[in-house]
Amino acid sequence: MKHILVVDDESSITQVMKLFLEWEGFRVSVAHDGMEALEIDEEDPADAVVTDLTMPRMSGRELIEQLAARRRDIPTIVITGWAGAEDLTNVHTTVMRKPVALDKLRESLADMLNVES
Repeated sequence: MKHILVVDDESSITQVMKLFLEWEGFRVSVAHDGMEALEIDEEDPADAVVTDLTMPRMSGRELIEQLAARRRDIPTIVITGWAGAEDLTNVHTTVMRKPVALDKLRESLADMLNVES
């Protein structure tokens, strides 16, 4: 079972994503900022990360940089309401605009992790 780390400072968003992704067969951990996400990933490395960009203590951009320093090829989906995140897009990172369609999130994760959606 693939492990997804969902990072967002809005609890309602993390709750919905956690329920949806668990329903889709993923194991899900939740963090509310980048610092907490790094701690969780240290203890239980994620197969992929879904993160907001703007959060307290550590932004999603900083989180991506620190995770990439540990594991360059970790699949990451950035979900943001802000324009200007497109520069983060690369072979391992996808940017989606809020509000995100959950079926698109599932499809992106399945593609990144080579699992059936």
